[in-house]
Amino acid sequence: MKYLLVAFIFTSYSFSEISIFISHNNKLTKVSNKDLANLYLKKTDTINGIKLIPIDSKNKKLFKEFYKKIVNKTPSQLHAYWTKQIYKGSTQPPKKLSKEAIKKAIKEGSHIIAYDSNPKTGRILLTIK
Repeated sequence: MKYLLVAFIFTSYSFSEISIFISHNNKLTKVSNKDLANLYLKKTDTINGIKLIPIDSKNKKLFKEFYKKIVNKTPSQLHAYWTKQIYKGSTQPPKKLSKEAIKKAIKEGSHIIAYDSNPKTGRILLTIK
């Protein structure tokens, strides 16, 4: 029972911090949670006049936690939002990439913005706890 409790606590907090990061070549220096929410919901494609392309993580747990903390939506609410946007012909959700593909995209493109629990590439703009 004790081991089960320790395992539960460890998995509950495994993504307690999420870092938002961009390419070292990008001139953006700060970002707010509201700016991120609007960018990831594709209500805008710029922050402080700088064009950005948001990328989602394929890691389901990280994806869920990011949207809960930044956009304040559950997966079912997010699904409903994107279904409506796609039906209206407005826009598509951000691409979902693996950790390795995100690293490659950050290195190749200065307009990419992404999130991870422990990024090894790019420049960190914000850490969410």
